[in-house]
Amino acid sequence: MEEEKERVLIVDDSKFARRKTKELLEELGHEVIGEAVDGLDGIEKCKELTPSLILSDIEMPNLDGISMIKEIRSYNNEIKIIVASSVVNAQIIQSVVRVKATALKKPIKPQALINAIKLLSR
Repeated sequence: MEEEKERVLIVDDSKFARRKTKELLEELGHEVIGEAVDGLDGIEKCKELTPSLILSDIEMPNLDGISMIKEIRSYNNEIKIIVASSVVNAQIIQSVVRVKATALKKPIKPQALINAIKLLSR
């Protein structure tokens, strides 16, 4: 069974992180349909582009990743969401689980990303 290719929106205030994440997703065969620089931009682009997966940072200016996800969840419960942070602790994991998302530690390892997408696709 061939895996479904995701249409991905990357949300991260770091241009470098967005570029590295895009390269990794494209290597894995997914289509990056947009990039956003913070949570507010992420909400706007999510409505505009309707991705199947959002890969987001947590700490960003204007609106953080968790607040962005809460807003997106208020109108879309189906979208798959993965948050990536250099700090993944119990408190962050709890926040992420509360908004029905999955957490990965930065830098993102290819196998961890593959596993997270498979988990969310169930």
